[in-house]
This record gives sequence, C-alpha cells and structure tokens, in this order.
Amino acid sequence: MVSIITPVFNCEKYLPECINSVINQTFVDWELILIDDCSTDSSRDIIEEYALKDSRIKTYFFNENVGAGIARNKGIDIAKRRFIAFLDSDDYWHDQKLELQLNFMLKNEYPFSYTRYYQLDKVNNPTKIINSPGSVNHLQLMFNNYIKTLTAIYDSNIVGKVFMPDYRKRQDWGLWFNILNKTKKAYCLKHPLAYYRTSNEESLSKNKLDLLKQNYLFYRRFLNKNVIVSFVLMVMFLAVHLSFKKFGYRNI
Repeated sequence: MVSIITPVFNCEKYLPECINSVINQTFVDWELILIDDCSTDSSRDIIEEYALKDSRIKTYFFNENVGAGIARNKGIDIAKRRFIAFLDSDDYWHDQKLELQLNFMLKNEYPFSYTRYYQLDKVNNPTKIINSPGSVNHLQLMFNNYIKTLTAIYDSNIVGKVFMPDYRKRQDWGLWFNILNKTKKAYCLKHPLAYYRTSNEESLSKNKLDLLKQNYLFYRRFLNKNVIVSFVLMVMFLAVHLSFKKFGYRNI
C-alpha cells in the first residue's frame, strides 16, 4: 500500500528510533526504503541489521554523497507501492500515522496530504505542535512551505510518480509544486502525527540569510520568475514565513 522513503547520512544517533517508529506502525502494509548517502559512521551497519530482521525494509547504498534530493528520488524510483511517504532519518512518527493518514486520504479521495507535527527541542522533548493550515494550493505554497517532508504522502495511482528537482536545497518544496501541478490542493489531517527534530539548526540570523538566498534562487531557477518578481516573492515569503513561525503553533 505505501512506500516510505528515508535518505540516510551519518545519522547513527537517531536512525534506530526512526526505523522503529515505522516498524511499530498499526498499519502494516508498507515497505521502508532506506537510501544511504555514503555515510561514514555506523549508519550502514544499522540499516543492514534492520533489513535482515524485517523483509519489508529495502536498502540502497550510494558510493558517493549525492544529497538528500537525489537520494529521495532514488527511493521514489525503487518504490513499488501505491502511496509514497517520506520520513527523514533523524525524525520519527506516531504509531498511528500511516493508519490515520491513509484512511483520511482514501475516505476523502485526496491524492496529496500532510499532517500537523510536533517540534522537538535539543533534548528530544516535544515543545510545540505546528498548526499547519487545513489545505494548501499552488499560490499559498509560493509564500510559505507549509508541508513538512516527514508528514507528506501522495497517491501515485492518481498523480503518477512525481520526483524532486535536482537541488541540494528546497527539493521538498519543489516536489510539492510538481505534485500540485497535477492536483488542485494538498489537504491536512489536523492531528500531530510526526516528530520533527530541530537540534541541528544554526543561528536564527544565519538561517534568515540562507532562507532569503535559497528562496530567491528557487524562484529564479525552478519557478522561472524574473529578477524583480523573484525579489518581491522572496520578501513576501519572509514576511509570511516569520509570521507563521510566530503564530502558527501552540505550546505543549
């Protein structure tokens, strides 16, 4: 029923928790595709150990580091199931995530969905619930990436296999645009069903500068906007994004 794509790069500390959160799902008709992006720690050993224990776990090992976008695309290419889901190796899921989200999609005939999620602090405690909006269309997505990768699932029977653009950054954002070119909206299941780790974030000021730079390049190269439009969209994105970061959550 569902293929779960997990790129892995030097994530030995969190990888077992990630994999176990899939194994412990109440919905059992899944395959987990672990794509190792040439890790130099013990991630490969962990992947191979779990693959020996559970036949639903598939593996692929790159011989050079290619980045998360290419790794995810390899997983999508390998995937054999109807639904495509994503889970990064330092994050994990609620044990009913697949059951509830797939029922939500099938009942309502939604080809593309996401959920709300918990944000973890540096010591692995959930501190916030991110209140993602009830639905997102192409225009709304242009001003903020409301869809967190670990919450997204799409139906390949309806939209086909859709791949990420070949970028080192903003690949997930590009994928959502690619899917929304084939369907009108993505719909949110308004329950927090995933756990997102923020321990590796750098300083806020540096993040803001990188956000501006990467978004400008995304508007120019992926959405093919001219310089002026890209600059205006970049400024509007920053305003919407910061507003959502300030007000789009509730503390636990």
